[in-house]
Amino acid sequence: AGEGDFSGPAGARRVLRDGRVDAAVLETARGGILRRGLAVDRADVAIITNISADHFGEYGIDSLEDLADVKLVTAHALASSDGNASGTLVLNADDPVLLARAPVQTCRVALFANNDALPALVAHREMGGATCGLADGDLWLTDRGTRTLLGTLRDMPLTLNGAASFNIANIAAATLAASAMGVAPEMIALELKRFGNSRHDNPGRLDRWQLANITVLIDYAHNPGGLAMLLAVGDSIRLAPVAKSGADGRVGLLLGQAGNRRNEAIEELARTAASFKPHIIVLKEIASMLRGRAPGEVTALLKDGLLAAAYPPASIHEVAGEVDAARHLLHWAQAGDVLVLPIHQTASRNELAALLDQLEQSRWLAGTFLPTRLPAAILADTLTTSSTATTATAVQ
Repeated sequence: AGEGDFSGPAGARRVLRDGRVDAAVLETARGGILRRGLAVDRADVAIITNISADHFGEYGIDSLEDLADVKLVTAHALASSDGNASGTLVLNADDPVLLARAPVQTCRVALFANNDALPALVAHREMGGATCGLADGDLWLTDRGTRTLLGTLRDMPLTLNGAASFNIANIAAATLAASAMGVAPEMIALELKRFGNSRHDNPGRLDRWQLANITVLIDYAHNPGGLAMLLAVGDSIRLAPVAKSGADGRVGLLLGQAGNRRNEAIEELARTAASFKPHIIVLKEIASMLRGRAPGEVTALLKDGLLAAAYPPASIHEVAGEVDAARHLLHWAQAGDVLVLPIHQTASRNELAALLDQLEQSRWLAGTFLPTRLPAAILADTLTTSSTATTATAVQ
């Protein structure tokens, strides 16, 4: 067992070499494919959830079509040893780039979408294909001629009563994958009612803390599409606050980006943030992810993007360090607020999760004393920042 970013071939090998593993779910990042290829020769199912404008300019990838071609390399692993395509490729029918590539696949294709009545899903079912989609708040699976009701969204914790639209899509994709691997629909339905009840089910992805009078969300959202969906969830919670504070809830956002994005992509992330009009945006410097940029360069680009989008300068704060930036928002918060924290470093997430667990258990109130950071944690951040900044300067 281990923790960290294991979305590349090294992580896949670590899982597959463990003799205790009966079934492996491998996140196959486009970077790993481009650098080292697929980690496996054979797979039973491959899922491509969506194609979004991210990582352009790296390894000759400059368009959505290029990115789709890279991700569709996973379909090559669906062929059996005799070359016949025996596996199942699960594709998002709401993504036009992926849907356009569905008819040319030689393997079995399964389609999911937000709307179960989407013409592409209807046509696919008529041809005997597997589909999964929503109809009037219910999730339906159609596979091998059998149509099964899996339950309603309000009974599936991962959806946050339907506010987390991206998790609805993830659930539909996972459902088709499980069905392709022979999991009974009844077992799938039971798991959808359970999974997500605990933060330990999916740490780092839409983690939610309901403190005494504010809500805190932590996610890995790192591109405009992911950030937009996360902020939509934050707005949904703000408009229906749990705490009856008598005041309108506000949204506070933590914003940062890795240095290996184009200037235009970093500024687009800022414009996306500004479009949701959060009441405050705290810009963070991710010291371990400068990736060739000079210290302060990424936050300057983000600030430029916010100002170009007419976001008020007085609402932009800059705080060095991911944890301290998040703590700045906790100090700022008042009753009814929602804090949206895209956190990108495992150590930062672990420290913040421990703090938020403590605050949740103690029924901490926004506006009251916040426990100070441990000196060891501050020192570790300082050493990381110093080391990374020196390396970045040398690269420049």
